[in-house]
Amino acid sequence: MSGKTEVQALLRIINQATQDALAAYANSGEDVPSLSSVDETSVLTMANNLHLKRAVRLLEGACEQLCATLAPPGQSIVDRSQTPVSNCLRAAIHAGIADVLRGHPEGMHVKDLSPLVKIEEGKLCRILRTLATRHCFKEVDVDTFANNRLSVALLKNSPIMNLADLYATEVGNGGNVLYEHLSDPRSNGSYHPAKSPLMYALKGPGNETVGFFDWLRSTPDREKNFNTGMTGVGTLMGSLALLEGLPWDKISTVCDIGSGVGAYAIPLVQQNVNLKYTLCDMPATIDQAREVWTKEFPSAVESGKVAFSYLNFFEEVAPAGQDIYYMRAILHSWTDDQALGILNNIRAAMKRTSRVFIHDHLIQSSARVKNVTAHAQLGVDTAPEPMLPNFGSGKKRTFNMDMSMLITCNSKERTLPEMITLGRRAGLKLVKVWDLVETSIVELEFE
Repeated sequence: MSGKTEVQALLRIINQATQDALAAYANSGEDVPSLSSVDETSVLTMANNLHLKRAVRLLEGACEQLCATLAPPGQSIVDRSQTPVSNCLRAAIHAGIADVLRGHPEGMHVKDLSPLVKIEEGKLCRILRTLATRHCFKEVDVDTFANNRLSVALLKNSPIMNLADLYATEVGNGGNVLYEHLSDPRSNGSYHPAKSPLMYALKGPGNETVGFFDWLRSTPDREKNFNTGMTGVGTLMGSLALLEGLPWDKISTVCDIGSGVGAYAIPLVQQNVNLKYTLCDMPATIDQAREVWTKEFPSAVESGKVAFSYLNFFEEVAPAGQDIYYMRAILHSWTDDQALGILNNIRAAMKRTSRVFIHDHLIQSSARVKNVTAHAQLGVDTAPEPMLPNFGSGKKRTFNMDMSMLITCNSKERTLPEMITLGRRAGLKLVKVWDLVETSIVELEFE
């Protein structure tokens, strides 16, 4: 296929995906949003619409491939080497700029904003203009800025803000020494959690003694940010509520292993009156979860529809006899041997009809495999040609997450063959893959 032919094919994909995105809004009864909107509820509107997500996945992948094809290579490489947007975003988060602008929908001049956020006027203007150029905040007049559709996600009451802070702070710190970590013989060949790039950055080379989660427990403010940020992850990942093919009327119990605060499960429990949902995690997290559910869905707590259980999934067997054992963003934090230990403690609790749902990002090769049909039969989506089969930039958050796991935990996202092998080691076999666009759920049962 010639370059011109590829460009024309990409344009057709972009046009069709745009029409599909517009149809997703129309079919949901939602107006197509304006970037100038400051409607805070729009942060979650359409967040779980799979039709929209599929269209945007194609748009992101095809648009970036089109630009990479037509732009001078030097321009593209320099773009990919720069991190100022992340730096500016972190500054905006910690200064609370979105919250200050919340009360000024008409915008604020930087000379008025500067003393409130304690950043010098000239530097503040440059930070905000850099972000506004990427459509986060809006420059409504020269040196005058207001919130917009993206920046309202940075408000203190939005878990997306906590998630962005986690990426910009902890992942950013570890990423800055990634090469040094890889080139140091003391850490290069190790997958031990204490030997991650982040611990390399925080503790210094040769002094790494604890892993990311132990470090979090010793840093309460960052642990709270992490726990709240994981609720933000739920906005991106989706939840079991999206699995419309499941016979929910016949499912009575779901056990959420490593649940975090579990707020993303509230819609599922609300929609299924027969369901009992058990959150399992470490004590500090479960205590925070109880507070969240008591505030957001008190009747579920009072009726016992939601239960709270302290669980160290490495050392203790999960609650017995549940219909579904669900793990969202858990196994990707651990090595294969550690993940196997978690699965063994779940398998020991399972009844013969129980299922395990592993909800993580699923890594796909950027090379087009020969047996595409087999992947499709398992539920794995593949992009049309001439796009990269793994959707390229349309799956950038998956590959960014893979690098984030390397940086923070010395762990990884897995390919489907790796998931299948891990399951077999625990005496479990693959049932199917549920493609939720941003992430996938791998369903396992007794082998």
